[in-house]
Amino acid sequence: MINAENKLWGGVQSQGTAGPNPGPGNPMGQAAQQASADAIAFQLWVSQQATSLAKLKVFHTMAKQVNDQQ
Repeated sequence: MINAENKLWGGVQSQGTAGPNPGPGNPMGQAAQQASADAIAFQLWVSQQATSLAKLKVFHTMAKQVNDQQ
């Protein structure tokens, strides 16, 4: 996802067109970059939560099997 965003913004700027400049002089560009960073951080958090939930489900299944054997 990061590569796609870099290609999108980088491609516009590398062609020499007057595209949006997300630098310090453009508050909209800064806001877009911050929103993008926040979205990526949120996606990482969601992924970590999903992994933790999957581990808990596996542990629950294993514990239930052990409990049923006794």
